[in-house]
Amino acid sequence: MLNINKKSIIEWAFVLAILALIIYTAAAVRMTTFSAKTVLDFDPWWYYRHALEIINNDFQPPKWDILSYYPPGRPFEPFLGWIYTLIIFFEIAKFFVGDITFLTIAKLSPVIMAALAAIPAFFLGRLLTNKTGGLVTALFAVLAPTFIGVSMAGYSDNDPVIVFYTFASILSILVAMQKKSIPFYVLAVLVNIVFAYNWNGGWFVSLLFLSFIPAL
Repeated sequence: MLNINKKSIIEWAFVLAILALIIYTAAAVRMTTFSAKTVLDFDPWWYYRHALEIINNDFQPPKWDILSYYPPGRPFEPFLGWIYTLIIFFEIAKFFVGDITFLTIAKLSPVIMAALAAIPAFFLGRLLTNKTGGLVTALFAVLAPTFIGVSMAGYSDNDPVIVFYTFASILSILVAMQKKSIPFYVLAVLVNIVFAYNWNGGWFVSLLFLSFIPAL
């Protein structure tokens, strides 16, 4: 029994080391644009601008966005999960590096989220196949060229968030179906709600599973 446990520990240590390497690689390939003097592209700037407005408004979202569809403007975006994630990253970073700027965090945020996406991708792949399948899933999830292109340092759009929560939402639902217990059902619901709060299309995972209930 002791030998089996020791073998399992060594195997998991090896798998986690590879996963850590995948996470590092995902971050490293995206850091090549970190030296840019501002965030990249229009949509990333939209999130950056809104996050600054909330920070300057005592962490409360303004009622009206005066710069969108100028001059009339429009109501402030209700799906603020990604914007508040940027702010949380900033508040955490200030605790360790007091003089860090929000621009620096905005540029780093897509790198962080893209790298973290490897974790739910790994566990989803492992759940559906095995540890090797999990590593392959994580590798292809974070290093797909189309994904890299919209998650480079400075590209603070919500694409990395969509990828992260897509894997996390699917994983939470499958685990809940497997465990068949209330805590896992609650967790799955919460993960999918947080996904929808981060992106207004985040309900697509829940809707797909609901649509396949007759088949199940």
